[in-house]
Amino acid sequence: MVLPRDPGQPAPDTKRPAAPSSAPSSGSSHDDARYFRRLVGSDVDEALTFFTGDYDFRTPRVRRTRQRPHWDFAGVGDERMSLRSSRFLVDLRTESMVDDQFVIAWLRSGSSTITHGGRSADLEPGVPVVLPFAEAYELHHRDIGLNLVHLDRDHVRATVGDPEFAFEAMRRPTAEGIRTWQAAVRAHASTWLDVEHRMTPTVQRTIADAFVAAAVEAFPRRDRWQSSVQGNGPEHDRLRRALEYVHAHARDAIGTPEIAAAAGLSARGLQQSLRRHLDQTPGDLLRSVRLDGARGDLLRGDRDETSVADIARSWGFGHLGRFSATYRARFGELPSESLRTR
Repeated sequence: MVLPRDPGQPAPDTKRPAAPSSAPSSGSSHDDARYFRRLVGSDVDEALTFFTGDYDFRTPRVRRTRQRPHWDFAGVGDERMSLRSSRFLVDLRTESMVDDQFVIAWLRSGSSTITHGGRSADLEPGVPVVLPFAEAYELHHRDIGLNLVHLDRDHVRATVGDPEFAFEAMRRPTAEGIRTWQAAVRAHASTWLDVEHRMTPTVQRTIADAFVAAAVEAFPRRDRWQSSVQGNGPEHDRLRRALEYVHAHARDAIGTPEIAAAAGLSARGLQQSLRRHLDQTPGDLLRSVRLDGARGDLLRGDRDETSVADIARSWGFGHLGRFSATYRARFGELPSESLRTR
């Protein structure tokens, strides 16, 4: 992904609308809402001021790796998305947070380590990942070169029809997911970045939606339970392991002993931790996850081929009457009604 160069002699901060190939009157339906921004410099303080504006750097610590540092940034975007490229040739450590956009990044040069939720991961050259969203994380960039795509949070959530949608941060996509994302970049990036030719609002929307669709297909989404445990201490990590185990094994014959062992807790410790952080018992947690799983199967099922009883049994509910009553109390409708809504 190669960002355009400013055709003129840029000031230290150049931000302008994309240049038209023709000039329709102001207010025309053909107005191009994209902006183009390019900055180049060697002043580290100027770089930190700029990057902090978008990425909320907190107490950044910089060590020079060469006599004359270098940094540059270029981006083309609108209110829905932006494609960006940046370099910062220093050793940078800082805490950061972004909560109004989903940021997909892949490494071009240098190295980068992201620490989030008590775990550290190195960015891999050419492998896109979604950076942490709405949660602080620590980064360690070393002579970094990055490509980035920013997708507006509200546009993504409106597109997928889920007001709480989020991607799972720092999870490496599958090989097929990488191919899906790369295909979208190859198909649309050059058109989006061509700021010398006017782009209609319809084309802008089409390209933004194509990137959203590729991201949703390529990157794992964050289940709501993954954001339910706030904090980075040892107890939080053990509780997350318990939740991961329950979601991975909810169809199996598991109970408090198995969940506690997976989390590295005693049965009593698991009960206390769940009560303290989620106000649930292990039984409450397992029942809730199984109900969610059963509901998903019912909503996706073919009513002519799907049996409520079979789905209930597959999720560990042996008594159909109790399952139906619990399901209705949770979701406001009977399992058979969920199956008919498909």
